[in-house]
Amino acid sequence: MKKSLSLLLAIALVFGLFASMASAAENDLTTAQKYQQLKDKGILKGTTTGSDMLDDNLTRAQFATIAVAVLGLSEDNSAPSPFSDIKAGQWWYGAIKAASTAGLVNGIGNGKFGPKQTVTLQEVYKVAASALKLAPVTDAKVDGAAAWAAPYIQALIDAGFKLPSTNYKANATRGQTIEVAYDLYLAGQVQPLSDVSAVVNADDTITVTGKTAGGVDSVKVAIGTAAEAAATLNADGSFTYTSAAQAVGTYTVKVVAYKGTAVAASTEKSVEVAGFKVESATVLNGKQIAIKFNKAVQAGTAAGGHNNLGYYSLSGNSSGSAPVLRSASLSDDKTTVTLTFNRFKENGGLDRYAQLTVSDSLKSASGKSLTAYKEPILLTDTTSPSVTGVEYAGTTATIKFSEPVKSVGTLTLGGATLSSSASTGVYYSLVTDGTTEADATAIKIYNLTTNTNYSFYLIGGQDTADNLFDYNTTLNVPSDTVAPSITSLTVNGGVLTAKFSEAISNAGNVYWNGNTVPGTISSDDNTVATYNVGSWLGSSTTFLNITVKVSGYKDLVGNTGSDFTQAVTISKDTTAPTVVSALYDGNYVAIKFSEALDTTGTVANTTYTYTDSSSVVYQNRSLTGGSFKYDANNDGDTSDSGEDAWIKYAVSGLGTGKYEVSIPAGLVKDAAGNLVAKTSVTFNVTAGATSGSVIVNSIEQTANGQLTFKFNANLTTAALDASKYLINGVALPSGTNIYFLGDKKTVVADLPEGAIAASGTRLIKVVNIVDENGNTLNTSNSAYYQASINLTENTKPVAQSLALVSDSALAVTLSETINALPTTGVEIYINGTKYTGAQSYSKSDNVLNITVAAGTFSATQTIEVKFNGSDLTDLNGNKVKDGSVTK
Repeated sequence: MKKSLSLLLAIALVFGLFASMASAAENDLTTAQKYQQLKDKGILKGTTTGSDMLDDNLTRAQFATIAVAVLGLSEDNSAPSPFSDIKAGQWWYGAIKAASTAGLVNGIGNGKFGPKQTVTLQEVYKVAASALKLAPVTDAKVDGAAAWAAPYIQALIDAGFKLPSTNYKANATRGQTIEVAYDLYLAGQVQPLSDVSAVVNADDTITVTGKTAGGVDSVKVAIGTAAEAAATLNADGSFTYTSAAQAVGTYTVKVVAYKGTAVAASTEKSVEVAGFKVESATVLNGKQIAIKFNKAVQAGTAAGGHNNLGYYSLSGNSSGSAPVLRSASLSDDKTTVTLTFNRFKENGGLDRYAQLTVSDSLKSASGKSLTAYKEPILLTDTTSPSVTGVEYAGTTATIKFSEPVKSVGTLTLGGATLSSSASTGVYYSLVTDGTTEADATAIKIYNLTTNTNYSFYLIGGQDTADNLFDYNTTLNVPSDTVAPSITSLTVNGGVLTAKFSEAISNAGNVYWNGNTVPGTISSDDNTVATYNVGSWLGSSTTFLNITVKVSGYKDLVGNTGSDFTQAVTISKDTTAPTVVSALYDGNYVAIKFSEALDTTGTVANTTYTYTDSSSVVYQNRSLTGGSFKYDANNDGDTSDSGEDAWIKYAVSGLGTGKYEVSIPAGLVKDAAGNLVAKTSVTFNVTAGATSGSVIVNSIEQTANGQLTFKFNANLTTAALDASKYLINGVALPSGTNIYFLGDKKTVVADLPEGAIAASGTRLIKVVNIVDENGNTLNTSNSAYYQASINLTENTKPVAQSLALVSDSALAVTLSETINALPTTGVEIYINGTKYTGAQSYSKSDNVLNITVAAGTFSATQTIEVKFNGSDLTDLNGNKVKDGSVTK
């Protein structure tokens, strides 16, 4: 028997094989075409007459010959013959003997085979099931099939094998047998490359996966026009490849499987990397809105991050009252931002439409800017809150709500009113949502007894939309007799870090040689504690190899863990900080060191040597008023990574020239107490950076999309540079028109239409300004160069569609809610002719209703509404954009 048979049978054991085959292009072939393919491949030889004879009944000899050929068996012409009516020299002898030996065919009794007798379909199906090693289905019953054949037929059906006919007891034709044989042939073909897929991930990378077989030893993937890159080929033949983040666009992904340097197979897939956009916005309750994005959002408070509250806004009511946004949380998959506002009901009202906007300053995790979003959303909440679950930690139960609630009503536990006073033994507190209203997201009940049932009732609870709810349950703190254990103890210098098997309430102490150090539980993870044992090294020892014991640690219910011992090496940080660089920003001389500094105490005074532009040297000038930390990234705070490695001295009016600052020994030290060595550092002040006396007297929004800056001194034309004016840390956008107004002390910036996609407070900042005399900006006080301004969105509403309401009425849908109705600039054209009759207007949210004389319109007309200099405005006073819509 050839190896191809065993390979065929192994492949066929995978269920679903034939279901996938049924969709293959080969199954679009006719029976004659399949027969021809089998002949072309040398599997079948055809008839002696040259005719296919597909409609003729199949003889047993023909069937044995086809089965042996398709399954890759070698004909056996050796003696003796297995049947008395099969003689050596007959054309069918070798095939019948091979089929008999393989167990594919049997005789008809009395030692005979009956080569010229016909074969039924159910006999063909039995052989096919046997060849594929499909287990017969015990006690199967198949309508129209003999009892002996039904288990085999049912096995084929269950495996997805396509049966050419269900007339099981009828004679099989040559054509029907070719159909079965062809599918058996396809099952045995090894595909070098299969199941290839290409998927765009949330971070705009593309992941390509698939399977290989037949000796493929490498796979390479090309994304678009990029060069091929090697995929990871696993031992089971599967492969995977993930690209770098891709730009927006459609890409052809080419996958090539190789055997050595020869191409075994290749295929192509097309994928689209979409832009970053909002998919939906949903009002969750009376103070929260969930915004779903089509890809992962950049997390954090840095520029582009989800936690920049100025990127989102919600319009107020007709009186201008609007809810204040208090927080923005990001889902675990980073595709949904949940905004929590002050209550809608008390801040603009419920059951009204408000304009929700999301700025294009928001970025995806891969750095793509959002397509600005602005849509009306109905603020409504008619659903009562519910309890989403109860959790236990130690002797505390936490009851979580589905939404923030403003009142938990009356709470009873075991029939008694539950108190919020900690002095009462068992008591409760509320977990609040961080807004000024302090609405509750959960209740915590403390000091419960383990393994005890408590009946708990909440009656008359109320959510932020005044929907009432009740809740009751039985609380039972699980019994916990399992003591905590330490799963790992690691060392970093002189600090030990213990990881525990569960949350702990007491970290215990670490002991060595009569020394004791208490542990500190991490505020971020109560399964972690640290022990600072650096003092054990003393003043002269740089390291110690010791065995420590951690003892006395307890879990949340007071179970004490077993003593834990481990050999460790503690070492002293002996590397002193060094000076990296220095600079002058017009207000401070700032000096950067190689590591974070110990910020306790004060920064001592020092001196500098100044060499002016004429090479005159001035020595021993004082630097005083020193302090730790410096706002190196100019974002208004000193909390960013690395900003604790700086010191600064307040200085104004440094002249052009070279400055060498003396760093005396011990000026600063690191957290381990290592003192900086005596050294010096230089910096240069260039022409123009002389006095730091320029001040911005005011920053105002003088119109939608227009900012006006008033300075205390005349500026140069260099001030008309968009990069010198920042909104939330980002330079004014391309297309901004910047000019002096009236004098050189007043700078006006006209932002491009749509630059402010959402109304809200933003930090406006001026940087790197120099006046006519070369004086620089005074940044000693933030009020001199920045201001928080409530910027109004400047996106013009756009006409989106036109609907014919009646023979005298039209409805134009705009992109935003309408505020002021038009008095001019709205034109109607009927079949290309301007309508000159009277027009009246009304509005409903973002729909402009236009009424004219009765009988003016008909369904067969082409009607166009043009906006040309119209004074129709949105809620923020932006006039409608010129354009037209047609019906």
